[in-house]
Amino acid sequence: MENSVSSARPWIYLGAYFVLWAIVLVFLRSFEGFETSDALAALVILGVAFPALAMLATRRVSVLPSVVHRPRIEAASLLMYLAVVAWLLVLGFDRLAHFSIEPWHSAAVLGVKLVEFVVIPSAIIMTVGHYKIAELMPISLRWRELHPALWMSVAALLMQSFLGRGLHDIREAHLPIWVLSVATPLSFAWLMIEVGVVEEFFFRVLLQERLAAVLRSPWGGLVVAAVLFGLVHAPGFYLRTAATQEALGSHPSLFMAVGYSIILTSLTGLFLGVLWMRTKNIAVLVIVHAAGDLLPNLVPWIKAFHLMR
Repeated sequence: MENSVSSARPWIYLGAYFVLWAIVLVFLRSFEGFETSDALAALVILGVAFPALAMLATRRVSVLPSVVHRPRIEAASLLMYLAVVAWLLVLGFDRLAHFSIEPWHSAAVLGVKLVEFVVIPSAIIMTVGHYKIAELMPISLRWRELHPALWMSVAALLMQSFLGRGLHDIREAHLPIWVLSVATPLSFAWLMIEVGVVEEFFFRVLLQERLAAVLRSPWGGLVVAAVLFGLVHAPGFYLRTAATQEALGSHPSLFMAVGYSIILTSLTGLFLGVLWMRTKNIAVLVIVHAAGDLLPNLVPWIKAFHLMR
């Protein structure tokens, strides 16, 4: 009986996620006139195809050891801290927005993110769970453990090339070859820190792992962390739409921002969560997340660092 319940749990959590996703989509369409075609395409690609590809790419990869000393108190500490961070994101947005001189604005945002999502959470978990630094960040740079990052990065770049607007923006910018040659690796390295280390360390390495331990289900931790990963982007969608490059209109409602974060952004957390569950290697997640954000962020990064006029 215990084995059957355990085997059913992935489908219970995934089923609950897709029910939530469908309900939110229906409400967005009914009350906000949201176009469903992009959301359905994202569901098929990010919610089904990419997790399946992640499972396939990691089938021969060794899972790195990862320990959780005090699951309940550590998970509770992270959830309370995340609520505080969400409040601070809303409260402190105006101050950062007024500081708009680039590239200092981008550097300041990165510094704040590193403190909020890496330094402080690390200190909390190390204090509560008595960890060593190496225990909090399992990593392997061996090719055998890294090759899933190659396949998933190629898939992410192809998706952005055909379905995103990144390549269109690059073509429209008429960038010299030398600018692209210099900016592409530098932008990728920047994104590895800004979205890779910052977001993946907190949401996958810390939060998902501890939620999985509390729920006694890797899939349960994955689904809950993916939803929270989406929701934490809602303040940004609501307060700085123009900077996010999302198709939300000029002044989205709070309901639209929250709903959008669930039906689109959380899908990214879903397949990244599969990668973490199957590898426990933060290097894989850092590379894939940066690759997925590279094309849409390349031109804004080049402008921010004054490599073009």
